[in-house]
Amino acid sequence: MANTYRVEKVDVPNYTEEDWKQYFEFRLRVFAQQQEASPFASWRDLKYLTLNSFQEKGEHSYMVWKNELPERIIVLSVVFKDDLKRRFTTINNGWNEDKIEVNLLRELFPIFINFDEYSNALALRSKNGLNDYVHEKYSAKLASVAKQSELNIKEANIDKINSWLLEAPVKFPDFEMRFYDEIPEEMLEEYAAMFTQMLKDMPANSMIDDPTVTADVIRNRQETFKVKDYGIYSYLVLNETSEIIAKTHVSFKRKSAQRMTQHMTGVKKEYRGLGLSKWIKAAMFKKLVHDFPELEILRTETHPDNHASRELSKQMGYKQVGTSKEFLIERTTILQHLGQVK
Repeated sequence: MANTYRVEKVDVPNYTEEDWKQYFEFRLRVFAQQQEASPFASWRDLKYLTLNSFQEKGEHSYMVWKNELPERIIVLSVVFKDDLKRRFTTINNGWNEDKIEVNLLRELFPIFINFDEYSNALALRSKNGLNDYVHEKYSAKLASVAKQSELNIKEANIDKINSWLLEAPVKFPDFEMRFYDEIPEEMLEEYAAMFTQMLKDMPANSMIDDPTVTADVIRNRQETFKVKDYGIYSYLVLNETSEIIAKTHVSFKRKSAQRMTQHMTGVKKEYRGLGLSKWIKAAMFKKLVHDFPELEILRTETHPDNHASRELSKQMGYKQVGTSKEFLIERTTILQHLGQVK
């Protein structure tokens, strides 16, 4: 028997205190089902973050019931708002490893149409082929592909990691490495500019991701993570003039720090090929295992053509565990399936 789905919008502007409490209880049940610790200490924290996402980013949240049981939260947001040719809506699935069944996607189609009249397409992520069906069923375009790898901490190549740390001070005597659990205000503009340039320099840019990172984006993310009791560890490398030339950061849930994700290790173009990535990734590894003895798995994601990064990860002990794809379903296709155009 096919599963049935019900989707209800979180009516942020009109929610009463009782509505927020009920929404909080819904999310608690969803987190419990996923065996995840809730990032929200109270319904007030949930309200603050939901309001912020609604007002600052224009995101809309939706509660999803599967066979009348709380199942997940889905968030819709617009990407490339200022570019009508590229503008689209993306689905944040909450748990991106989950499959979005056809029956649920059909429920989301009219919501997408009414959510943003200028979006040309609906974006959907697919991990290890779970949602690849949209390619054939809805003629969805493949927008990006990434290889996912995991490092079992017990299987890490400690000798290799230690050797990178030992050779770095000798090799880079004029460079300084700094650790931050929050990027300082005075560094946000420079950090955001470097982050943006590294995203643009990737082997093949995703059609999904906006490579522009601003100081406001970083600032907002850091504030949001505080409220949700998430952590962000960052390492930066600075040259002799205190210019940021390399970065990496890891995000994690403090209440369940067994699994973490390392994001965007990158080096400025003129400093690539020197070994700075080895230094910064090794430093991050040592910091994490020291601060979080419960850490079991470190995850990362790289483009298939980023051979240098994939080789570096392999030397550390990372193993490929899957592939992540992103698809775009055209608005005209969705309208056809809804019977609104011929």
